[in-house]
Amino acid sequence: MKAMRPWTWSVVTAAIMVAVSAAALTATEAIKERQEAMEGVRDAMMALGAIAKNEQPFDSDVVQANAATIADHLTRFAELFPEGSDEGDAQTWAKPEIWTDREHFDELLASAHQAAVELESVTETAAFPPALGKLGNGCKSCHDLYRVPKK
Repeated sequence: MKAMRPWTWSVVTAAIMVAVSAAALTATEAIKERQEAMEGVRDAMMALGAIAKNEQPFDSDVVQANAATIADHLTRFAELFPEGSDEGDAQTWAKPEIWTDREHFDELLASAHQAAVELESVTETAAFPPALGKLGNGCKSCHDLYRVPKK
């Protein structure tokens, strides 16, 4: 059997640390972390929206970087909604249905993540609007069902 390379151990250790730290989050920490992650998604979507509105020129590197940011954050979201994090010392806009209909929530999250991954590979202007629309619809479907509107 081949020995694992030192960097492989680092990756394995980092993955274990992320899993342990996510499991140990208090409700308030989970709320704050998911809000920070959502802000990262919002910022990336704003950059992509500027391209869609022709406020910025199409740049596949910008699209890839922002789509990757969104995909990374969506990957983390599953861990940032642990049982019991529907209330805490921070305001949350998460509806209780996230925890009572977790299977559907996870499906929508996976679908939005897949749309972000697909957007990462867009290299042509013509392919950008439908790919961004698919991601936007994925985010909207989750927000419509599982997020209390902000006033």
